[in-house]
Amino acid sequence: MSTTSDSIKYRGYADLSWYYADTRTKLDSSRLYADSIKLLALDLNDEKGLVLSHFYYGLADRFEGKFHEGIQHMQKSVDYHKKRGDSTKVGIILFQIATMHENLGNYVESLAAYQRVLAIHMERRNEFKPTIANVLLAMGHVQRNIDKHKAIKTYEEALKIWDELGDKEGQSMTLEGIGNAYEEMKKYAEAERYLLKALEIVKGEKRNYGIATVLENLGTLYGRMGNYKKALEHHLESLNIRESLPSRRNLALSLNKVGSTYLNLEKKELAKSYLHKSLVISKEIKNGALLRENYKALTNFYESINNKNEAFEYQKLYIAIKDSMFTEEKNKQLVELQTKYETAQKDQEITLLTKENEIQQANAAKESTLRNALIGGLLLLAIIAGLIFYSMRARLKNQKLLAVKNEEIKMANLKERLGTLEMKALRAQMNPHFLFNCMNSINRMIISEDNDMASKYLTKFSKLVRLMLENSENPKVSLKDELAMLKSYIELEVIRFKNKMEYKINVSKTIDQESTYIPSMVLQPFVENAIWHGLLHKDTKGLLTINIKEEDDNLHCSITDNGVGREQSLKLQKQSGHKKSSMGIKITTDRLKLLTKQKITEAIKILDLKDSQNNPIGTQVNILIPIS
Repeated sequence: MSTTSDSIKYRGYADLSWYYADTRTKLDSSRLYADSIKLLALDLNDEKGLVLSHFYYGLADRFEGKFHEGIQHMQKSVDYHKKRGDSTKVGIILFQIATMHENLGNYVESLAAYQRVLAIHMERRNEFKPTIANVLLAMGHVQRNIDKHKAIKTYEEALKIWDELGDKEGQSMTLEGIGNAYEEMKKYAEAERYLLKALEIVKGEKRNYGIATVLENLGTLYGRMGNYKKALEHHLESLNIRESLPSRRNLALSLNKVGSTYLNLEKKELAKSYLHKSLVISKEIKNGALLRENYKALTNFYESINNKNEAFEYQKLYIAIKDSMFTEEKNKQLVELQTKYETAQKDQEITLLTKENEIQQANAAKESTLRNALIGGLLLLAIIAGLIFYSMRARLKNQKLLAVKNEEIKMANLKERLGTLEMKALRAQMNPHFLFNCMNSINRMIISEDNDMASKYLTKFSKLVRLMLENSENPKVSLKDELAMLKSYIELEVIRFKNKMEYKINVSKTIDQESTYIPSMVLQPFVENAIWHGLLHKDTKGLLTINIKEEDDNLHCSITDNGVGREQSLKLQKQSGHKKSSMGIKITTDRLKLLTKQKITEAIKILDLKDSQNNPIGTQVNILIPIS
């Protein structure tokens, strides 16, 4: 049985789970506190606590886009509170369920749930203004599938309440809804006006998930207007933000938008890549609305390349899922639900309120009978409970502050370590010895009056330094910029060592080098190692080969040289009496582990290449770099 102390623990864990879920980015922390609720409930054999944990698991699932799992968790909470006649809690949980049904394209179920929530809270309108505004906003989204004029009126009702409350987030989401409705009505100037207002608010609030959503809607608007280049800019910016957020539903949506826009721009290979990535995620999360959009886009893609068989297959899938979502019967149900809402018949559908009234009347009768006998005891208990509550509330406040502070310290330490490693990496990768050798080489060329070669070398050297400084400004750079810097470095080494080596860089055609981002200066230490310790010891001309491909949201990079091998290189270093410690490689390994938060256990593998007689014929380094 739970005590006052246990209740305070529940509330503390619940507050922290809600706080982290609401960030949309720290969902693992949200689930951690939901776990704490569940463990406490199991320890106390407390059904109410278990129900509470299901609500917070469902909330985290919603923000991650796991709508089916989220609905299952939330339904357990609804069933529990229905039995007890607690309509207020039922309304709170039904709102979450309605939102997830809406995201899945289950519009009948969504609208029915929203109307039940609204009916519950309109009984106490002044107490539940934010909730009512949220429900009206959500209903506007669903109504756009029935009557866009009614949807705009509903949005405007919600906007009035948000304006009264001064709620910026509510204002931006509602302005966004109105803009989308006008866009669907082909009133593009009005749509752009409302969406730009929403973008101004979310940028001021610095809410990344909100910025990504408005950018996506602006991209859709510009696409409808035929300005595909501007549409692509907005969709790529939205995708770039969503790749760092946990919602797989939103990520799949952005991938679909980017792929469809590339198709309109006749960039068909890029279109195919993005659309298939979106389709894979849509299948994984079983999202009917996204599957429908991907099947439609892939039908158009295969028609554009005259592959009629594939186009026909995707057309069949599109028709099947569209029919399942928008049958005549479902459309009829949507209209009936809307009519019931407008004629105030909704109150008759909510039997829960009647049950709650009956329970309240029974409780009132009991309290009337016992009041005179127990009033003294109740006053005493109230005083004791007040003292306990005050004491525990202070403790809880300290615990919450401590938890938040620990999280901040953890993130600060992580950023500090990352910054330190990045600075070490820069110094290790372009150290003073290398710069000094470059300047000596230029000096020798000038002394020997080889002015053309000195000029050529100096030009490439200055380009390398410029690229190095540009790439070092950001923790991540595009693959195109990273390879430009790497190529400049290798060409400098080729000149410095009198064309004693050749090189090849092969990048898979499926990779969009401009929109693929990796940690800056992550390949250079391995290339330098291959040149200095492998190729330059060869008697004949050496070959350096760099291959890059994409697989499972990672870049697979291999750096292969046909040099003397690691064993022979170590022998030569010992004979010369000089052993150079490869700090660049160690620091780069640490950077990869830190940037991926230890998710990649074997980010770097080094292979000794040998011929059939076990003689060394070079070295291969395989590097796994996360790109999402």
